[in-house]
Order: sequence, then C-alpha cells, then structure tokens
Amino acid sequence: MKYVFYDFETTGISPAFDQPLQFAAIVTDASLNELERIDIRCQVAPHILPSPFALHVTNIKPEQTTNKNLQTPFEFAQTLQAFTEAWAPACWLGYNTIAFDEPMMRQMFYQNLQPNIFATQINGNTRLDVMKMVFATYAEANNTLAWPTNNNGKLSFKLDQLAPHNGFAHENAHDALADVEATIYIFNKIKEGAPELFRKLLQAADKTFITSLLRGFVPMEVTLRFGAHPPKTYQGCFCGANKDNPNSIGFADFSLIGADEFTMTSQVGVTQAIEASPKKIRNLAVNKSETFRIIENPTEEMLHTCDQIKASTEVQGFVSEALAARFSQEEPIEVEVEDQIYSNFTSQQDKSLLELFQTASWSERANIINKLNDRRLKQLGKRLIAFYAPELLTEQQRTDFRNFLCQRWSAPIDQAPWMTAEEVWIALDKLSSDIEVSEWRKFYQDRIAAAAR
Repeated sequence: MKYVFYDFETTGISPAFDQPLQFAAIVTDASLNELERIDIRCQVAPHILPSPFALHVTNIKPEQTTNKNLQTPFEFAQTLQAFTEAWAPACWLGYNTIAFDEPMMRQMFYQNLQPNIFATQINGNTRLDVMKMVFATYAEANNTLAWPTNNNGKLSFKLDQLAPHNGFAHENAHDALADVEATIYIFNKIKEGAPELFRKLLQAADKTFITSLLRGFVPMEVTLRFGAHPPKTYQGCFCGANKDNPNSIGFADFSLIGADEFTMTSQVGVTQAIEASPKKIRNLAVNKSETFRIIENPTEEMLHTCDQIKASTEVQGFVSEALAARFSQEEPIEVEVEDQIYSNFTSQQDKSLLELFQTASWSERANIINKLNDRRLKQLGKRLIAFYAPELLTEQQRTDFRNFLCQRWSAPIDQAPWMTAEEVWIALDKLSSDIEVSEWRKFYQDRIAAAAR
C-alpha cells in the first residue's frame, strides 16, 4: 500500500467559490518511508477575490497570488490530475480532507475541465481522514496522544495545536507542506501507540468492505464528533439505505433503540427516530471514510436487534423512504455553475473531448468546447477562454465577461457565497492591527479596477 498525505492552502473556505493557492503532498510506502514529495503554488483565478483572512492565516502576500512565474489554476489542475494518476493506486489522506481538501480538489478539477473529478476514488485509490482517526483515538485509546486545550480551556483537535502538543515542531503551521508533515507525525503516533485500533481504522478506507459489513447487519461501532463536544463512539447496526443515494444509510443506535421497537414501528415512527434528539437512527455516509469498526464481542441483545432489523424488510423500506424524504428538495431555479458539480455525470463522449482538451492549443480548445454536450462544461470552458485566451473572444463576449466580474464582486454580502469587494474592505478593517493595510488595499483596489476595464 502507498499513502499520499496531502493538504491545500486556499483563498477561502468555500470549495465551490474559492480555490487552492498551494498544494503539498508526501507519498510514502506502508511503513511511512518517503517516496516523493511535491509542493507547488498557483496564481489566483481572474474571477476570485482571495479572502484577506485566508491570506493572513497562510502568510501569503496578496501580490504573491498574481505572480506570473506561478502556474495558472488551469495548469495547476493539470499537474494535480497527472500526480493522482502517477501514484495510483494509493490511499489519499490528510487532516480534515474529506470535508475540505477533497471537495476543493474536485472543484479545481471540475472548474478547469479535467477528465476525472473523482480522481482520489478511481484507479484503485482509497481515502482516509486522519482527523477522524484522531477522534477515534480520543474515544478508544485516549493515552495514545496528549490532548491540548484552546485559550478558552476547551479541548482542541486543531492540527496546529495537536501536533506541537505531541512533540512535533510545527513552526510553519498553515503552510501546506508543514501541515502534511504534521499529519504524518500524528498518523504514526496512532500507528505505534494503538496498533490494534490503527489496524481497524485503516479498514475504513475500503468503502466496499465497510458497505458489505454494514449491509450484512453486523454489529458495528463508529466514532463521531458533533460541534465542540468530545468525540464519542456509537454502537449500532445498519437499518436501511436512502433509496435515492445508497451511500446514505440509517444506523440504529443500540443504546436508544431495541429489537422490540423495530417489530412494531411504522413510517411515522422511523421518521421520528431519525429526527429525534438524541437520534435513535443516525444518518451516516459510507463514502465519507467514517471510522466504522466491527464490535468484537457484541452482546446477545445487540445480535438480536440486528437479526430483527435484518428480518424486517418493511422497516428497512421505512428508513429508505424517510432518508430520501429528509434530503429531497426542489433545486433552485438558478444555481451557479460551481454548485452544479454533482448535478450530472460526464458522458464518455464529453470525457474523451476533455482528454483532447488537455493537450490542445487555446484556439483548438475553443472548438472542443463547442462540441461538448454538457452545458455546465461549456460554460466553464468559455470562462477558461476568457481567462487565458481573451483574444479569441468577440468584443461583446469581453464586455459580458467584464460585467460578470463586476456583478460578482459587487453582489450584496447576504446574497453571495463568494468573497465580494464589500467583504474585503470589512476584513481589512478587522485586520488593520495585524497587517500593513495600505498595501493590501491597493492590491484589491487595483484588481477590482482592472476588472472594470
């Protein structure tokens, strides 16, 4: 097995409307011997205003984001796609990667017309999240790590506090490569300090294996963390899957629901169990690398509850319907193209065109875009032409692009999921005691004025 530990530093916290500025990864073998490392940066895309807060945290100067010696986001996306292919098959992992870094990578691929947006899940690749492994370690092998508290005296699982608290010299926190090194350090601490738990946690990378266990109605446990509460291990059993999304499952909590309740429940009863607080049936995802593990010595009551659920196909149907109803909603009439990433699958024909797109000239790429059937990809492709080959645009198309930038950056804060000019000025006012604001203001003023021109 090979591991690819990776991390992004970005323009903000929205995978859809921000972008990576730095990618770092260290590839190791199963014994954590280093095989390769990569640390690359790119320019900011022409339609993005980087968050001043994000730049301040990552110690990136605004002018660095427009350094012409760096790759464009399109070139950066190509480099990342090639990197995923070069090291497949491997287990991709990092700290909080499932919730943040992986969606950021998918959007980078999607918005830059790469053929495989699910690159970490194909070609034999698997995924893990070291933060979720840390949660399980806290709950099940607490003495393995030392646990820091923040300034408010509350338990902290932030990597920049956890790693140094456990002996790692984390002097460059929020630099992607330093964060990767810190992640490997914590991963190895769990491996050496709690080997049996570590072995079980590695199994979470294999979605097929975990799914087969769950659907076999085997008593399972999973460690979860909600809000600022300490992580907790929940014991239960699979009790049905969302009829519209098989990755979304119901997990019956043994401590809150028993076999008898499953023999006489109804659709209303199941819905109430899912909506209850605390939840008798939890909605979990088998494709999010949750720390599912077999309960080694289940009680007779646990086994009996699992048998009752397995025998009651009616209850499983109730769960299937309830989960589907819980997440069903009509799609808004107007959805930004970035938010349409999962609205359709790329056809094989369009995927072949995207592969040709990678090595074509920009004039050839303009022709390829016109052949695409997927309107999302056409829109994103035309945006790339405006970014990198504006000479191919008509005067009207140039005007349309300028209007797009002006409208995006001048949008009201409460209506924009991206960084707007107004938000930039507010952020700079708040950062005025920490940075030389005049230089930052000039950067943003020049960027916004250039778009208007």
